[in-house]
Amino acid sequence: FLPDLIGHLREAAPGTRIESAPWPHEDIAPALDSGRLDLAIGFLPAVGETRQRPLLADRYVVLLREGHPFVHRWRRLPVAQRLPALDGLDFAASRTHSDTLRILQLLRLESRLRLSAGHLLSLPAIVRRSDLGVLMPRDIARDFAAQGGLDILEPAFPLRDFTVSMHWSRRFEADAALAWLRAQVERLFSQPASQAPPHPSRRGARS
Repeated sequence: FLPDLIGHLREAAPGTRIESAPWPHEDIAPALDSGRLDLAIGFLPAVGETRQRPLLADRYVVLLREGHPFVHRWRRLPVAQRLPALDGLDFAASRTHSDTLRILQLLRLESRLRLSAGHLLSLPAIVRRSDLGVLMPRDIARDFAAQGGLDILEPAFPLRDFTVSMHWSRRFEADAALAWLRAQVERLFSQPASQAPPHPSRRGARS
């Protein structure tokens, strides 16, 4: 989200300052209500008591190095045999996407987990140099694969489909600058996009 958002704000609201940080899910709603956060974006099913707007639908896939022998073998299998065949693959996962760990548990593949990383950004370079497969959101995987050297598989995982939403506090719903910022996010990322109102003056915005 940040590259497109920053590129847009450079034109729409020069001088706006954005601060982005990971946040414990259980602390998001209180941080929004207190004003420490202006908005939160992500797949946050545990975050309640907020206003929210669905932005996009995504699903978890497997990212592998290009030329991985498992890719050719998996694609030749009948569809019914593809999910069970994953027990022949070693995996990496990110702790920031806990549902990927849950998926491996549901498939009884947790014993095949060879690497648990703190963030997704470190994993594509590792995948390119190993035989590990990493579970990650499809939209992110496509961006990594477009840089070359990677391939994507889309198994019919349990829990594979999810919705990324924008969350904010009811307490600040009438704040003009924050309403404008939310409209920009919705305009850029929602399916379908919506129109944004004119930008009100404010010193900065936090995310």
